[in-house]
Amino acid sequence: MTRGELERALAQALRAMDPIRALEKLRTDEGLSPQLRAWVAAIDPEGFRLTALTIARLRFERLVHGSGFASTWAEADTAGFARAFRRYHAEVPPHAHFPVAEAQAFEAWAAECQVMIPGSVPRQRCRTLREPGGHRGG
Repeated sequence: MTRGELERALAQALRAMDPIRALEKLRTDEGLSPQLRAWVAAIDPEGFRLTALTIARLRFERLVHGSGFASTWAEADTAGFARAFRRYHAEVPPHAHFPVAEAQAFEAWAAECQVMIPGSVPRQRCRTLREPGGHRGG
């Protein structure tokens, strides 16, 4: 595994449902060079977990501040919106720096994945969005 591949894997681990488990999995990756293995071993699990929570929180805030759709959904169906946000966060790499861009990414994901929106008819499974370069985003 190259340094760039490790960085992408760490970024993905920070979006995982269980970031600590994802970090532990990386620590045992046989493809890591001794130097990369040492770098991963030096990561504090609690710091990694807090970083993952901070990233999710900031992304959530960007989304609800940038999208009336998301904000209304979050207030009307908190649990349903939280489930959808967790999926979105795990499946779509963060690229937005501002609320409107995050809202556009979420709304595109919701349309692409045909997410069950309150009051809508059940829809098909999601075709996962991909990162630039064709790598799976989640």
